[in-house]
Amino acid sequence: MRKTVKVIIVTFTLLYALCARAQQITGPITLTADRITGNIKTEIEAKGNVTVHFDNATIKGDTLAYNNQTKTIVISGNVFINQPPVKLWCSSIKYNLNSKRAEFFRVKGELSPTDFIQAEKLIKISGKLWLAYNGTYTPCCCCCERPDWSIEAKEFKIKTGESFKGKWVAFDILSVPVIISPAISGPIVEKRTTGFLVPKFGYIKNQGLTVKQPFYIVLGRSADLTLTYEKRFKDGHGESANLRYVLAPYSKGNLYYYRIDSDNETNWQINYNHSYLKSDYSYGNIKVNVVSSRNFFTENGTTDVETLTQQYTKSDITYSRLWDHAILNANLVYLDSLDNSTSSTFQKLPEVNFYLMDIPLLKHLPVTLSIDSDFTYFYRREGFRGSRLNFEPALRYTLFTGNIKNSFKVSNLLSWYSITGNGTRKIYRNLWKYRETHFSNFRFSSGKLTVSMNPELSFSYVQSKPQNNIPDFDGTDIIEREKKLTATLTSYFYREEKQVAELKIENGYNFYLKTNPWEKWKIDAEITPATPIILREHMEVNGNTKEIEKADSSINLNAKKLTVWINHYRSFLKNEKNDYIRWGATIHINPYLTFSYSQRYDLQYNFDRERQYTLTINRNCWKGNVSYHWIKSFDGTINYQIMVRIDLLKLGGYQYKYEGITEEKGG
Repeated sequence: MRKTVKVIIVTFTLLYALCARAQQITGPITLTADRITGNIKTEIEAKGNVTVHFDNATIKGDTLAYNNQTKTIVISGNVFINQPPVKLWCSSIKYNLNSKRAEFFRVKGELSPTDFIQAEKLIKISGKLWLAYNGTYTPCCCCCERPDWSIEAKEFKIKTGESFKGKWVAFDILSVPVIISPAISGPIVEKRTTGFLVPKFGYIKNQGLTVKQPFYIVLGRSADLTLTYEKRFKDGHGESANLRYVLAPYSKGNLYYYRIDSDNETNWQINYNHSYLKSDYSYGNIKVNVVSSRNFFTENGTTDVETLTQQYTKSDITYSRLWDHAILNANLVYLDSLDNSTSSTFQKLPEVNFYLMDIPLLKHLPVTLSIDSDFTYFYRREGFRGSRLNFEPALRYTLFTGNIKNSFKVSNLLSWYSITGNGTRKIYRNLWKYRETHFSNFRFSSGKLTVSMNPELSFSYVQSKPQNNIPDFDGTDIIEREKKLTATLTSYFYREEKQVAELKIENGYNFYLKTNPWEKWKIDAEITPATPIILREHMEVNGNTKEIEKADSSINLNAKKLTVWINHYRSFLKNEKNDYIRWGATIHINPYLTFSYSQRYDLQYNFDRERQYTLTINRNCWKGNVSYHWIKSFDGTINYQIMVRIDLLKLGGYQYKYEGITEEKGG
């Protein structure tokens, strides 16, 4: 019995070092074996059905040996370790009490739900970090002998649940090597090392196959640089550099430069981002985006319509500071036109806004003071330029009468303009404003139905003054006169405490306008007649002519394996006539495979405008999709795109695009 206890003590020491949560052991530790011999001062052996158990951990093996001289413990023969999430099978475990080094030999198993290993030798460095030699790693489930993808390496590190890094590796698909590389990584954050990263393959229209080879350089503890060479097999090549740095835990940024050289021209892009988040009360960022010309986006293979048709690139610097009753916002914005109109574009250099929030003036009366102010300097190289200073103090009085909240606000807008061009002009403006709102909530029930109604009535007034001499810098300078009454009613309907419908109606009347004084009627409705069905309707009606200007209707059906939707949009405005119907479906074929389809049909011109087919695969350790998308123009030409994208867990994403134009008239 004495020898058994001593072996248990030694085993406890072993487990304390090997297991991340051993220090939390509260229950008894037990060691059982067919035979236990030896002395704790020299050597101890346990043979036959050796089992060590404590808390939620169990270790089984054929033999256990302890050598007091070398301070080494060895468990050998059909060893199985089970301490969720760790499950390992190995030939033996070796642990040295002095060096606290734990080694596993001929090991196979699970380190976490997303880390599976098979290696000749495995060493545990810390609670999450492992070293492996001559083995195979995969985040795919090891329930089959041929995982979807895996990494073979001479040596690699694994940070369970997060990442891995390997040297002299082979990337396998279904256990068949397809790529050989001197290094591959996820990467592990404990120690960054300079070296080659995984090459990336792609396809760009008119450029053919592309290969990108990144090289990672460590620039100290708080900075790194990634240099990438891009080979385009049809025309030209590219180079990029991405510098990342950290100045403090709350201050970091990155600088990215990308250059594309072809036979005809050179195009480039510079992106710079810096974020500053000292606290929720002090934060800011810098964003710089500059391109050589619009051609950069076509050379880069961009297919996003908004990117290809954008009018300018935007760079800005922002900073915000908050106090208990005040907010300061500073912003510098520079717009670089892609249509050669930068010289005539107004740039806000800078725009500074200071807002003093409602401060109580009287102790026993709900009267508050607020001040909204802003200064902007508008710069451009051609034409006049100038500055604007707005200062608007306001008094607010809030009163509750029963369940009605009443708010009354009066303010005076003071504006100063300084305009330079042919000389300097000074302009002053003074406008009085008034606004009052009345808000309430009524709730009543009938049987299982409950209705919550939220009516709101507001009146707003802006003094009428001539403003012919006021410059229009950014569309907010000319303030139209107003004497408007606005009513809004929002209603929520509940059945057995579950919302089944929502209805919102809004309209206004401007007494200053002798013709067309009514605002638009805006109506939004949402109905859920059954759990999987949602009906939505948005409508805008001209309040003067009573004609419908816009209507947007949609129906969504969400079943267990099928989602179906349909949307009908109509615009009857002269300069924005549209009438199209969109519909689509998503089918969950099995736990891994999803197919989706969408189509847009132009009812105004009676032809298909757009279709998209997408097949998505989600195997947990990797995701991928294949999509075919086309858009038809009014002349009958079809722009189409075929895209294949694969995202490997902990390794990154890879994308292939092919684009073309066809004259076919059908889909």
